[in-house]
Amino acid sequence: MKKLLLLTLSLLFTATIAAAQEYAMTDGSFVTCSGDFTDSGGLAGDYTNGEDFTITFCSPFPTDDVQATFTLWNVGSGDILLAYDGDTATGSPIGVFNSAITPTVITASAANTSGCLTFRFISNTTSTGPGWQATMACIDSCQTISNVVTTVPAPDGDGILRVCQGDTVSFSATSTYSVDGTGATHEYRLADGTVVSGTTASETFSGPGIYEIDYVTFDSTGCRDRLLVDVTVLVSTTPDFTGTLAADTSLCFGESTTISGQVVTTQFIADVAPPVTGQTFLPDGSGVAYQTCIDVTGFNPGTTFQSASDLVDIFINMEHSYMGDLDITLTAPNGAQVELLNFPNSGGGIFLGNALDDGTTTPGIGFDYVFTESAGATLDASTPGVGGGTSMPAGNYAPETPFSALVGTTLNGLWCLDIVDNLQIDNGYIFYWGLNFNPAIIPTAGSYQPGEVTELWLTNPDITNTNGSDITVTPTTAGQNCYDFELTDSFGCTYTETVCIDVAPEITSVQPADIIVCQNTGSVTVDLTAKDDEIRNGLVASDYDVTYFNSDADAQADMNPILTPDAFAVTTSTTVWARVFDNVNSCFKTEQVNVTFQEVNYNTVADLELCDDLSADQVETFDLTSQIAGILGSQSSADFNIAFFNSQADADANTGAITTPAAYDNVSNPEAIFVRVSNAQDQDCYQTGQFNIEVLSAPAIGAVLDVSDCATNPITNQLDLVLADYDAAVLNGQSAAAYTITYYNSEANAQSGASALSSPYASTDQETIYARITDNATGCFDYTSFNITVEVCEVVIPEGFSPNNDGINDTFSIPNLQQYPNFELTVFNRNGSTVYETKASNYEEFAGVPNKGALAGDGLLPVGTYFYVIKYNDAETEDVASWVYINY
Repeated sequence: MKKLLLLTLSLLFTATIAAAQEYAMTDGSFVTCSGDFTDSGGLAGDYTNGEDFTITFCSPFPTDDVQATFTLWNVGSGDILLAYDGDTATGSPIGVFNSAITPTVITASAANTSGCLTFRFISNTTSTGPGWQATMACIDSCQTISNVVTTVPAPDGDGILRVCQGDTVSFSATSTYSVDGTGATHEYRLADGTVVSGTTASETFSGPGIYEIDYVTFDSTGCRDRLLVDVTVLVSTTPDFTGTLAADTSLCFGESTTISGQVVTTQFIADVAPPVTGQTFLPDGSGVAYQTCIDVTGFNPGTTFQSASDLVDIFINMEHSYMGDLDITLTAPNGAQVELLNFPNSGGGIFLGNALDDGTTTPGIGFDYVFTESAGATLDASTPGVGGGTSMPAGNYAPETPFSALVGTTLNGLWCLDIVDNLQIDNGYIFYWGLNFNPAIIPTAGSYQPGEVTELWLTNPDITNTNGSDITVTPTTAGQNCYDFELTDSFGCTYTETVCIDVAPEITSVQPADIIVCQNTGSVTVDLTAKDDEIRNGLVASDYDVTYFNSDADAQADMNPILTPDAFAVTTSTTVWARVFDNVNSCFKTEQVNVTFQEVNYNTVADLELCDDLSADQVETFDLTSQIAGILGSQSSADFNIAFFNSQADADANTGAITTPAAYDNVSNPEAIFVRVSNAQDQDCYQTGQFNIEVLSAPAIGAVLDVSDCATNPITNQLDLVLADYDAAVLNGQSAAAYTITYYNSEANAQSGASALSSPYASTDQETIYARITDNATGCFDYTSFNITVEVCEVVIPEGFSPNNDGINDTFSIPNLQQYPNFELTVFNRNGSTVYETKASNYEEFAGVPNKGALAGDGLLPVGTYFYVIKYNDAETEDVASWVYINY
């Protein structure tokens, strides 16, 4: 209804200077240095009879003189134009022009300190004519002063600076002079009326509007630059987010809704008729009148009221304690009037607004009364049929006189509201009033509209779908959930509209454990309501109702509930649905409830056996849980619980369960363990069984005597052991078929059975060998140990042997020779010929049969003395060369 006037007077000057304006003859005063001055009919029409108008032209620059150059003159006989050297039509005119005298160039004189020209035109009632046309100009005698104003931020390419609401603009300027700038002064005339001296300034623009800043430079003679507007600032308008709203403003938890995003930028239109505001007293009295006026200046000079649609409405915010007192009239600049409320009227003691009818001058509360031709009835005709003291409702009312009565008046000028109080006692107040002209007739220089660049919804995890500017949201938290729709306009300004949705608290119900019918077939009655509290999951019962249905669709629709949920008959496994209803927020949630026919089975498992450890205390740690898979069989571990007990009574009562079944030490040997298999959702549906645990004794083991012997290899000091030679001692008379004997070089390996030794085994001196006996039937074992002593023994070489197969000295046996792994033995006859060779790698004792020479393999050598050489091939042992006697 009311628009803020932000165009300053300088804007109107600029509009006048910037275009070739037409100034038709009328009463008024104009500031301009250009344009066409014409008769009242303008360039295309004639003036009328009986005119008497006075018009004044002045320059915006006080050092200028106004000049009018007439290019057309044609007036009727008896019609005259008077020219005055000044800003009033007083004193002697400097020119009188009629049908016989034609004006040419008229210039304000040097003695005229105002620099203005005033013209008065008087037409008679007998004739008219085409009139005249004159070009207006200003004569400037000053030097040329040019200013350059730089802004931060910088203007757009068209020279207009576009900013956002609340932005601050900084200005800095430089000046150049055609003659001399010595002694020049500088000031900024800011849009808010503030004057700042110097070459820098800043201004903050809080609201939309057209703001103009004039940077003025005066030289030492008082001349100034001739640019009246150095910077034009347009401030972004607040966009219209009407239509940005949610389909639902409140939701149940988990529900979704659509939010539409709609936004358009808004046009700024400078208010050519700024409203009169402030508290205005309407005094009591008979015929007391009050007048308040609006000076309309924003239209192009000479623009007239063309039709009733040029005025949208007249608005008055007021209060008065006796409407019947009043006469309210709008008067146009040309004196034409529109009656809004006539006296007398039917208002009587009816109030306007909330008036105080107490005889005081204290203001009441004003109502908005809008007079528009689109309304159905006048204020008088709309008077309610009630007694005094009733307030006329605020709203739209038709004027008593149509707006067409204003056709022909100039739009610029004083528009006045006249209120007459015609009767005594009552008074009132006007708080503001104004005019709303049709935006279509307001000059475009006083309007603008930012463009749209982007519009979008800000990212939010609740947004589950986007379709153009519509979004689907599923709030994930209870309470108020808000979503932001953002517009960025062509000014670079961002505006956000927030849409909030109230979400009811989540219904934290849960699906209950199944109702178990511990049988496979048959008919049974179950109590569904026994699950109410479990379903509510802690929700207050008085706030949440639980009802049951045969299908989820019925539960969702709240149709066909189960009528006897406490005695629900079933013959097989079935599913029903519980509807949990929030009595406070009228929200609901459904939960599935299963009624399950299910027997429990105990599957027999083998006993558990463990070997006794070396302590032989008949106590071992058993993992009872290793039996679970076998006990359950095909039954799912998710559906059944298994517990272990020390007695059948405890298993039946489900008390005193073994607390550490994965590590249970037997208390007797053997011992019975009792098992309870129960339905996970109904512990009273169960079956029991048992198995035994037993600690098996380790086998008996014999002692093995320590071993002390000459080294098989004196270089490494090792003794080759044939391990099987010690089996008999380990068995100690037990059957070899019933046991397995293995040997190890560490106790840990003997216990674990890992890395058994291979035979023969090269043992070192002072080594301990561990013998393990394992019962082939039970896997139980025991182990013992024996020690090895390895000696390096002397090599004893005999002087003779008798290979006659009598079992005595049949070979050339050299005890302990094999301690040397690289020895070589060579035998010679008395002629020095080799008759026998052997060495460690293929050693065979010499038995009198040659393996070298001419007699190799022909039988025994003759009786006699033979010579030999033993090479030990050991750096620490000296070789031997000697003889041996063979005799039969």
